Amino acid sequence: MMKFTAALTTALTVAFTAALCLSSSVFAHDDDGKIRDRQKAVRGPVWHEGAKSNKNDGGVAGTFVSSGIQLKSWLPLNTLSAASTSGNSCWGYISPAGREYAIMGTSDGTAFVEITNPSAATLKAFMTGPTSLWRDVRVYQQYCYAASEAGSGIQVFNISQLDTTGAVTLVNTILAPTTTTAASHTLAIDTVSGYLYRAGGGANGLRIYDIHTNPALPAYVGAWSPIYIHEAQVVTYTSGPNAGKQIAFCCGGSNGGNVNTGLYVVDVTDKANPIQLSYTTYPGARYCHQGWLDENSQFFYINDELDEGDTVSVCTTLVMNVLNLSNVIYAGKFDNGNSAIGHNCFVRGTKLYEANYRSGVRIFDLAVSTTNPPEVAYFDTYPGSDAANFNGLWNVWPFFPSGTLIGSDLERGLFVWKVESAVATFAVANPPLTVSPAGGTPVDVTITPGAGVTLNPASAKMYLTVNGSTVQRPLTLVSGNTWRATFSSSPCTQVVSYQFEIAGTDGTVTTDTVTRTALSAISESVISDANFELASGWVGSVAGDTAVSGQWVRVDPVGTTAQPENDHSAVGALCWVTGNGVVGGGAGAADVDGGYTTLLSPNFDLSGLDEPLLEYWYWYSNSLGGAPNADSMPVAISNNGGTTWVAVESIASNFGVWTKRSWRVRDFITPTATVRLRFIARDLDTGSLVEAGVDDVRFTNIDCTASIVGDLNGDGDVNGADLSILLSAWGQTGSIADLDGDGIVGAADLAVLINAWTS
Repeated sequence: MMKFTAALTTALTVAFTAALCLSSSVFAHDDDGKIRDRQKAVRGPVWHEGAKSNKNDGGVAGTFVSSGIQLKSWLPLNTLSAASTSGNSCWGYISPAGREYAIMGTSDGTAFVEITNPSAATLKAFMTGPTSLWRDVRVYQQYCYAASEAGSGIQVFNISQLDTTGAVTLVNTILAPTTTTAASHTLAIDTVSGYLYRAGGGANGLRIYDIHTNPALPAYVGAWSPIYIHEAQVVTYTSGPNAGKQIAFCCGGSNGGNVNTGLYVVDVTDKANPIQLSYTTYPGARYCHQGWLDENSQFFYINDELDEGDTVSVCTTLVMNVLNLSNVIYAGKFDNGNSAIGHNCFVRGTKLYEANYRSGVRIFDLAVSTTNPPEVAYFDTYPGSDAANFNGLWNVWPFFPSGTLIGSDLERGLFVWKVESAVATFAVANPPLTVSPAGGTPVDVTITPGAGVTLNPASAKMYLTVNGSTVQRPLTLVSGNTWRATFSSSPCTQVVSYQFEIAGTDGTVTTDTVTRTALSAISESVISDANFELASGWVGSVAGDTAVSGQWVRVDPVGTTAQPENDHSAVGALCWVTGNGVVGGGAGAADVDGGYTTLLSPNFDLSGLDEPLLEYWYWYSNSLGGAPNADSMPVAISNNGGTTWVAVESIASNFGVWTKRSWRVRDFITPTATVRLRFIARDLDTGSLVEAGVDDVRFTNIDCTASIVGDLNGDGDVNGADLSILLSAWGQTGSIADLDGDGIVGAADLAVLINAWTS
């Protein structure tokens, strides 16, 4: 299934800083894949379910594939803070009045978003903090604690006014103990006992603070640091043989968590004298990252952040039996067949919620099996790839009383979801390729209600968007589940985007996640279509090119973190890419280095065409390497065989997926018989990792003039010349003179012509 649409590239802009500011020259821990795989933040407007503004977004929500989870709101990073270049962890807060808030860390601070109405998530406050890729947040009573790897201690925020004024106040910054680093990797709070735990930061294990005495001014009370602890969950047992004990389940190991990595169970009841009860590892252990206890305190579920792509080939969750805290037993592992990296997981009730980087949030049903649960729902926040790279969803938080689910994404910001099936699904069997500029073209859609859902017929509608302007059209029930709408008038040559929407009788709205498009035109004909299974006259790497490697080649590409694995075409395997490495080779083994390389087309004859359009698919990646985002790929067009060139665009979007672009040729040149295209991939100035691809280049011609009935010779008038053509074709089949479409030229056609002549 394609997980990305070209609409996203036109709906969003992207921004990213050239380098991330870290507090020291070394990485915080062996998560440096987050540095290696850094990509631009995806920027755009806030998306709310059912909002009319969505109709102008190019179908942004439809770029995400999902099952059983409905997107309610999406706040890209730039809507949380204009300066944010990456996202990190998230947590939740429920106010005394029952209002719900998502709290999300970003590269430059902490965002507070009200999600009481999940379809209208609203930023209430943003509190700046030290710049860091890593930030973690936790809540106790009406205080929020935020810490990072930037070495600036713990920020303490008073959030008691969120319900009223929306204000958040910084009341303290905790640096104690000053004998250790002020950096922290993660936080944990035992809300029953009222203690806060700082994990990691330098080579630290746990540093412990009393927050129940004075939550605004946490007091340092102890530590346990024989190993590095990456993350911890600390709970107070209220029943059973461990009643009264405060137990820390710690994921970590020595040497930054890389040696003797696994689950350490520590009794932290006596803060001055924590006692390790057990250490347990598991087969294929690489980096015990994070885990969570089930609600029966029987199993602890672990995500190992470095095993995917190393000791295992699919996203794997480890299961530990922790009934005996002094003798924890490895109980097995399970996977969902997906290749993404597992990052953070949480248990609520009988569901396990995982934030698995490039495959987004995944939900498993522990009621079916506690050691091998099936995946029952998902929402993929990273379109285009489920590879084992450090991009996508960082964290998820499933504990809101309302059932709302939130997730924080490295590149895409805050997601707000409900775990529910859609009110309805939408299917269009025969979507029109072109629609009449005058309007009236029909389209039929099958709307199938979800299980137990009764649809509200009055709510069925279609939204049409042309040039950023949106109109609403009603849907009329034809029969069964089939509905019909007609297109309104639209300027010829313009792309018309359309989406369907319907609500259930309970008022819950579902908008079609697929944004379909049609061209406003009388007709469209293909002039040239190159999928590059044949060279078709294109030339890669021309005289004068300066690149020392990564020259354009027409191949079946070998995929890397920067280059596509497959071409774009539905049929065939070849495309043009900048260099081609070997299977298993490094991402920079065949990229563009030391200059530029040119891909040049043959001449195209566009002379005499009414309205020629250009369309191509490109791949471009420049977010990796020593100088990310330093280059671009200019695209140009010529109408004199390449003597002079006119710029079409300079591609700098690092989506790392095949992306479609469409252009009106007359916006750049006058069509001639010697039109050429040029793509230049460049690695200039400071070297960076540059990979590009081009596929499925085609020219089409748009007819904007409706034909005149009876005008058989095309001179714009119905007269005696047309009558002569009709009479000479009398009795023939398959003739243009068959004006009534009955298959043969006869008296009925003569009547049509005479009527057109006289009118």
